[in-house]
Amino acid sequence: MTPRLLVTPAAAVLAVFSMSAMAPAQAYLPEDNLAYPVQVLVQGGGGTGFFVRRDRDLFLVTARHVLANPQTGQLWSHEATLRALSKDIKERAVTVIHLNTAQLQDERQLRTDAIRDVAVMHLGTLKVDGVNTTPGVVITDRSKAGIIVAPFDYLTRYADVDISSQIFMLGYPSIGVTGGAQIDRTQPLVRGGIVAGVNAALKTIIIDAPVNHGNSGGPVVQLSRTNRLRIIGIATQFVPVPEDVLPSSPGNASDPPASSRTLLALGNSGYGVVASSDAIIDLIAGF
Repeated sequence: MTPRLLVTPAAAVLAVFSMSAMAPAQAYLPEDNLAYPVQVLVQGGGGTGFFVRRDRDLFLVTARHVLANPQTGQLWSHEATLRALSKDIKERAVTVIHLNTAQLQDERQLRTDAIRDVAVMHLGTLKVDGVNTTPGVVITDRSKAGIIVAPFDYLTRYADVDISSQIFMLGYPSIGVTGGAQIDRTQPLVRGGIVAGVNAALKTIIIDAPVNHGNSGGPVVQLSRTNRLRIIGIATQFVPVPEDVLPSSPGNASDPPASSRTLLALGNSGYGVVASSDAIIDLIAGF
């Protein structure tokens, strides 16, 4: 029997306070919002995602490159595991969902946008006491308080993104980190920043917050003018910056000049790229 999956609508209201009448308002996330990001584990790597519901349909949203090779489009693995924290932050139990990604792809329950680097997966249909899972989706563990699922109308289109507005990026950038004693890889991390700019041709958003490995696919939310969170898209990559010039190989007398034997090392500029929610909305509309 498939364990019952309790679904809880996402808490979208931000807490806002001001230290004085003259000081600007400071926003912060309610603690249960840390259950927004879903850890996506794939053999050899992974990333972040989040759940969305449209009517009674339940979807996972993540970055395409978390599940598939960007160059070939081939799945990294035929299986993946989702790990979702409980809405109750004091509860240690988590919801674990196993995915047969190859089966979901074959049955067109996994759809992607290669250009915008977005993937959407149909996980099942919600019902009063849980969810009827799509073939290839198996729930093996669940938390008592349930998972947080964002309503479809929380997705905010590119045209409604405000430059300089405050944003939060949620995800698991610790994926792939080794030896980091201070990092609990079972818990998400939050980045704060602003919308730094947009690319109208690509409908991408540039944020003043660094995207690291593991952040990919994680939700980026904007503080709206009414002090509510709205999901403007998912983190997909960082903006690189030249950092150092390295020799490509040890030199010897027969090698060409050093200027032709160097490689440019790229670092993280601190700016991140966000695929707008338009891609998510378009993919969900195709189911």
